[in-house]
Amino acid sequence: MVRWFRSEPMEYISLIVNEDAAHDCLADLGKLGILQFTDLNPELTPFQRRFVSYVKRCDELERKLRFFAGECDKFELELASAGTVDGFLATSVGSSSGAIAGKSNETGAQLLESHEVELDGYENQLKELNNYSEKLTIEYNEKVELQEVLEKARRFFMTDAPRLAVSELTSSGKKISEGAGDSKSEGLLEEGDGGTGRDLDMRFSSVTGVVASEERSRFERMIFRATRGNCYVRFAPIKQPITDPETGQSVEKCVFIIFYKSLSIEKKLKKICDAFGAHRYSLPDMDDAPAVDRMLTENAQELV
Repeated sequence: MVRWFRSEPMEYISLIVNEDAAHDCLADLGKLGILQFTDLNPELTPFQRRFVSYVKRCDELERKLRFFAGECDKFELELASAGTVDGFLATSVGSSSGAIAGKSNETGAQLLESHEVELDGYENQLKELNNYSEKLTIEYNEKVELQEVLEKARRFFMTDAPRLAVSELTSSGKKISEGAGDSKSEGLLEEGDGGTGRDLDMRFSSVTGVVASEERSRFERMIFRATRGNCYVRFAPIKQPITDPETGQSVEKCVFIIFYKSLSIEKKLKKICDAFGAHRYSLPDMDDAPAVDRMLTENAQELV
């Protein structure tokens, strides 16, 4: 290679080669390292060259190899070196000397085509395996999240909900006793409407799901602003990290339950959940304890 840094006498020659033998001839001449080719069509762009299709095919092969290397790095697999570039060029692929030596009797085009077919098959197999793995991960995550939602919701309805109901009854009773002697018409209206018992019997609708823990503050703030505080929101963290099927990384998530009493608020809540990537789950009737226990048991058996 030192000769390239010194001035040597050069001779301009024109070489005419048959197209079928052009690849072999150039491969052998290139190994000599004493030639410098002159572009006879400098006005053409790279995309107007005759060999641009081969460049695109080589780029596609390189992309597939990068994809394989990325998958190996994801699973922390060690890659063995296939050799050096000089060693690859020394094999004389497609040249007459290589064919005589018995190393290879394939031309460059045939070798490129064989590599394309082989790598394309490996890529399709790997993509199919990745799709299966992603589907299984999504199904498993849904089962885990549903199990956590059911357990957290049952705990909330068994512990927090009765306390809230008692405090609501106490505050309502105080208001009734304070305003009992103000007006007889108010008492008649209350009796005609069925009293305050009808208001207490009104049940709230709820939206339950799972959201990422890092989005909890923004999620809660957005709900408060969109509904103007007309919602009751509770969160409960999930101790087991959830694996993201796309990246493969563990993500901390938490269960949320939102109570509301308006159809317009329900539409807003669903849009907010979709915007934050929260997974919504429908709850059974929490008053039916046997049905909830049966659902928990069935879901736990599917997780095992």
